[in-house]
Amino acid sequence: MKKISWVVVCCLMILSLLITSCGEEKKDNGTTTADTGSDKVVITETETSTGSSVYDKDVTDTAVEKSSDKPQYGGSLNLLQGGEPNFDLINWFSTAPQHAICESVWEGDWTKGPAGGYGENLVDWGDHTNVPTLFIGRIATDWTWNVDEATNTVVTVIHVRDNVYYGQPDTEAGRIAAGRKMTTEDVAWAIEQMLRNPDSQNYQGFPETREVPVEITGPDEITITHPFKLHLDSIMRLFAYSLVFPPELWDVYGYDSCTDIMNSVGTGPFMIRDYVPSNLISLKRNPNYWKTNPIGPGQGDQLPYVDSLKYIIIPDLSTQLAALRTGKLDSVGYVAWEDAETMEKMTPEINKKRTASGQIPSAFFRMDQTPFNDVNVRKALLYGIDLHAINDSLYKGLGDLISFPYFYHPAYARLYLGLDDPAMPADVKDMYTYNPDKAKQLLADAGYPGGFKTEITLVQAWADYYSIAKEYWSKIGVDVELKIVADFGQLIGTNASLGFNGMIAQFISPVSTYPEQAQYTGESWLNPSRVNDPYVNQMAADVRATGVTDFGASMDLMKELTKYILAQVYAIPAPRYPSYSLWWPWLKNYSGERLVGYMVADNWNKYVWIDEDLKAEMGY
Repeated sequence: MKKISWVVVCCLMILSLLITSCGEEKKDNGTTTADTGSDKVVITETETSTGSSVYDKDVTDTAVEKSSDKPQYGGSLNLLQGGEPNFDLINWFSTAPQHAICESVWEGDWTKGPAGGYGENLVDWGDHTNVPTLFIGRIATDWTWNVDEATNTVVTVIHVRDNVYYGQPDTEAGRIAAGRKMTTEDVAWAIEQMLRNPDSQNYQGFPETREVPVEITGPDEITITHPFKLHLDSIMRLFAYSLVFPPELWDVYGYDSCTDIMNSVGTGPFMIRDYVPSNLISLKRNPNYWKTNPIGPGQGDQLPYVDSLKYIIIPDLSTQLAALRTGKLDSVGYVAWEDAETMEKMTPEINKKRTASGQIPSAFFRMDQTPFNDVNVRKALLYGIDLHAINDSLYKGLGDLISFPYFYHPAYARLYLGLDDPAMPADVKDMYTYNPDKAKQLLADAGYPGGFKTEITLVQAWADYYSIAKEYWSKIGVDVELKIVADFGQLIGTNASLGFNGMIAQFISPVSTYPEQAQYTGESWLNPSRVNDPYVNQMAADVRATGVTDFGASMDLMKELTKYILAQVYAIPAPRYPSYSLWWPWLKNYSGERLVGYMVADNWNKYVWIDEDLKAEMGY
């Protein structure tokens, strides 16, 4: 249950994914090429179909300016670990320290973002983004996938980077690995752990991929063959989540090779130094790291620049902000707008950048029970809550109201159906206008003229928001009891066993998992309302099939499906709100990035450097 609860915690980090592909996609020498024709998707930071959006830029953000200063080696980069880490190299959401130690198949291309003012600025790397055209290899140099129509499969070929060596931390595990060269066999083994190891969340969550063949087909070549319908979302997971470490460590430590960070050895820019529970995770520079700086005044420099990387464990929010204010932390991300405003007033020297963040989870229904098996009842609850007023009061009107089935992200603009989109059906848009009289009429039409009693299962962290919702719903005669469970693990267990009545507040698969579509298909807890609609199932299958060869067209098809999903009110969404990254000016070559790619938290750490002179000049 502990591992499952971490999935939900990490779902607080909103994810994103885009593939633009037609027939074959290849990544070669840092450039993704695809025969997309006129269907090519162009990603910009200002593109929006929603009017105002969490992606609209704050005019008071710190400007990204080029610097001709040569990066300096040395110093310590001090970052926040917001709670006790749940280390696990075969978990979908491995911790930031483990991603600094071990590497996956691919990651985002630093040069496509701000890159200290020298990048292409196609993406700000402020949110999880899994866009192959914005990606480069980590332990892979390139990859291709092709459809084999004769067998109805998709064949993916990965070429593994040569002359990459494991770090040598001063630990027993480091001495076992002995800094040896990483092999193609190591990479294939890591991928197979995600598919076949019973402790892997991928094994647990996607049993249909357990037997997917992974073959070594050349000295540096791995071939993975998926059934056509499973390929796209599965290969995206494997490329992101398969962290490579020496298999001999599993032979010695078993599962502890994944869950004890002192046993972690990888090819990444840092190595473990020490771990003090509830206090500190300390890493040191890997002097044999293979990567060099790709752009700017430090182009060609061996990475990383800092000598040490420290994650200070601080669960309390006020203490986190105090640590930043006093210079004990160099940067903090995911700061709420009101806290960012306070910090800016107290410490005007702090740099800041607004970007997307997260949301209170949507409310889902037991649609196999009365009264929520009736779409009119579900519509009544949507008419009966003023999401616009909630957005204005809680988030300064900055939130995006429609966050189900997918929230808005520029890379997914083609699939997102916003309230101001000309394609939005008028009757669906109308449901997002507060109308308690209409809600009461719908309840009466459904046979509940006096309303009814129900409940919503949730964790304490969301009780304040749903107390507001409860008050709104009481005005249309719906008496909602808040059923608080102990933690996220119990919440998911309750969902998975259908051990709730009425409603449940639950995080679901974010946009980064598209076109998996687990939040409205299938029978798992990721589909809390247990939607099982023949039209939805068929359209979802068509979307997945289209996405293998033409991702842009699949998003257009998804947008049509979204019209139907919204009309059925499978969930009551909560607004998605923005947040801020804050950092000190001595953190150089940094522009508020949170992660460069998808599920590789803080992997920008290898590109930045500490201006020790400026830090001293500022009194820290």
